[in-house]
Amino acid sequence: MNENEFAQKLKPWLDRSAAQVGELQATRLKAARLRALDAYGEPVRVFGLVTVSAGTAQTIQYSILQRSLLWLPLAALLAVLAFQSVRESDPGELDAQLLTQELPLDAYLDQDLRSWLAKPRG
Repeated sequence: MNENEFAQKLKPWLDRSAAQVGELQATRLKAARLRALDAYGEPVRVFGLVTVSAGTAQTIQYSILQRSLLWLPLAALLAVLAFQSVRESDPGELDAQLLTQELPLDAYLDQDLRSWLAKPRG
C-alpha cells in the first residue's frame, strides 16, 4: 500500500471525525496547527555538507555561542596575564635597577641577592 492508497482509506474517517468536532475545538485545533507551522522551518545545510532541521541548526548555533561565552572570560584573563608577563620580562630593566640601586621590594626578599651582597669584595 502506498501513500495515496493510505490517504484515500483514511480520508473518510477523518472527514467523519471532523464533522463531529465543535466550533471551540476546531478553533483550538486551528490555532495549534498555525503555531506548529510557525515553528516549522525549512531544513538547513550545515557547512554545505549535512542537512538538519531548522530547530537543530538553531540549537547548534546557540550551543556554540554559549560555549564561546563560557570561555571568553578565561581567554581574556590569559591574554591579560600574557601581556603583563611580556611587559615585565624585560631583562634590561632589572639590570638598570640593580645598577642604580632602585631595587624592587622582591629583590630585598631574595636570599640569593642577600648572600651575593654579603660576600666580601676584594
